[in-house]
Amino acid sequence: MIDQTADPLVSIIIPTYNYGKYLARAIRSCLDQTHKHLEIIVIDDGSTDNTREVAQGFSDKIIYIHQQNMGVSSARNHGLERARGEFITFLDADDYLTEDSIEAKLHVLLEHPDIGTVFSQAYSEDTDGGNRTFKPVLHEDCVSDKFYEDLLMGRLPFQTCGFLMRYSLAQQFRFPVDLSNGEDVAYFTKVLFAAKAYFCAKPMVTNRRHPDSLRHNVGLIKKQGIEPIPTILNDPYYHGALDHLKQDLTANRCLELSRRFYLSGEKGLARQYYLKGIRTKPSRIFKIDYLIKFIKAWF
Repeated sequence: MIDQTADPLVSIIIPTYNYGKYLARAIRSCLDQTHKHLEIIVIDDGSTDNTREVAQGFSDKIIYIHQQNMGVSSARNHGLERARGEFITFLDADDYLTEDSIEAKLHVLLEHPDIGTVFSQAYSEDTDGGNRTFKPVLHEDCVSDKFYEDLLMGRLPFQTCGFLMRYSLAQQFRFPVDLSNGEDVAYFTKVLFAAKAYFCAKPMVTNRRHPDSLRHNVGLIKKQGIEPIPTILNDPYYHGALDHLKQDLTANRCLELSRRFYLSGEKGLARQYYLKGIRTKPSRIFKIDYLIKFIKAWF
């Protein structure tokens, strides 16, 4: 039975770089949690906007740490080093939590000691808040020790801020600083490989869509291409346990890159990655949505 008197400390790590215009909403969503015993750690990765001033407006309620610009992986790792909570979660500075996000996930972890992490689906919202949508990937809560395969294959909803982890699990790993795209997948694949996980079908975080994020993401994927896939698969931690996924993951990554480049107007790169994906896994030609975008990329 769950201990109804339990009031564990939960660390929320918020990495941020030049997201001052979004940060206050993220912090307020933490302060508005129904579970109040929180440690909110904001890691400012060398911002040059008003991030410091925004954070100082909450100075009595958060831990603010400024570091030299070293990338989001370094910022998250810095947060892990400073975290003291029994449970740890991350929140991107441009996203925000539902009020019961921590309490609902914490309830599962306290009631089921064999569960290492709980994660949920997410809303997607335009920056003006006028169009919040939710497209469920799974419709029921479920438990598995094989979620890492579902995550890699794109069969799971994935948001870095969707996970609440036990301290002992979160601290086993670090985000790879040599990756600036896919670093979150690399970290959470290990988390899901190492522990049994509980999936909550209810969305408990809102991911905000905005031009700054889209431009940033396209720039990163153009720079790194399919690099995150071999980095994850060749990690000695898995001892070859992911080798059987290599062809599927490479093809899926190429098709996803093709889609993103098409949407950003990079039609040449869209065609290039689509063809690479089909050569890697010919059966992917039956994914009609990608095929349609490939055809349109010629016009």
